[in-house]
Order: sequence, then structure tokens, then C-alpha cells
Amino acid sequence: MRKRFVVVVCLLPLLLVTAAACAESTDGEGVASAGGTAAPNATRSLSRLDLLTRFAQCMREHGVPMTDPEVDGDIVRQGRYDKNAVSADTEVEAEEACKRLRPPQETGPEADLKNELSRQFARCMREHGVENYPDPNPGGTRIGEDIGKDPQFDDAKALCTAQRDAAQASMRPSAGATR
Repeated sequence: MRKRFVVVVCLLPLLLVTAAACAESTDGEGVASAGGTAAPNATRSLSRLDLLTRFAQCMREHGVPMTDPEVDGDIVRQGRYDKNAVSADTEVEAEEACKRLRPPQETGPEADLKNELSRQFARCMREHGVENYPDPNPGGTRIGEDIGKDPQFDDAKALCTAQRDAAQASMRPSAGATR
């Protein structure tokens, strides 16, 4: 008798766990919430590069010949296009259709560092012969076709990229540093 009691007591929890595991899901019905409804958002887990790549693809699908984003070290810049090759209406319609794919504006110390390095890079380009090189804007610098054709462009870009990379490396904390 005692043996049967021990077997029943040991098997009962196992049977309950098995029954619970095989029961139908209620998909969260009856689960407490804070009153909001959570809608899944696939874009939250995508990187800035992934979002900008999808944004560029969307813009192309809507008639704007945007290039894929550019990656330069840790900096990811939005793709570019020649604004003269697209009508203003097409551009506005494409921007509206694709705005859900544009990543949010970066903020904080890391974004401030990137913005300062971009301003220094633009200044360096102008100082080294590319007089019309624009200052960066929040969406990334858009270089017109004529700027890339400047005879000093390639040499200035190589020099200014090296200066920017050195400045960026000196501004980052070393591996052993603590905050």
C-alpha cells in the first residue's frame, strides 16, 4: 500500500506537467497587461545599415535612383542620388512611401562624435581643394555629381579619411579604460 502511495505521489506531478504542456494556448487571453496593445515591429531589431539598405531599395522602387548606403569604418551614410534626375513630385512621393524604413536620427554622445567628425571631414576636404564640399546634414552628406569629379577629390578624400580615422581613434576610450 505504501509503495502504491509513493508511486501515485511521484507520478501525479509528472502527469500534471505533461497535461499542461499539451494544453491549447490561449494566445495571451486573460494575461494581465498595462492596458496597451503591443504590435510587433520587425524594424526595431534591424541595424542602421539594414534599414538604410531597405530604404534605398524602396526609394528605387518608387522612381528615385538612390545608391545603397555607404559604410566608412563605423559610419553608415544614407545612399545618394542626383536630385536633378528626379522630379520633385516623384521625390516627395517616394520619401512618403519609404519613411517607415528610414532609421531614427541618432542621438547621444556617439552621434555627437560622428557629427563632429563629419564636420571636420568636410572642412578638411574644402581646405584641400574641394571647395564646394558641403557640410553634413542630419541625413548624411549628399555629394553632387560635380564634387566627385573635382580633380583634388580623391587625394583630399584619402588625406581627410586618414585624419578622421586618427581623430576617431584618439577620442575613443582604450580597452582598459573605465567610464
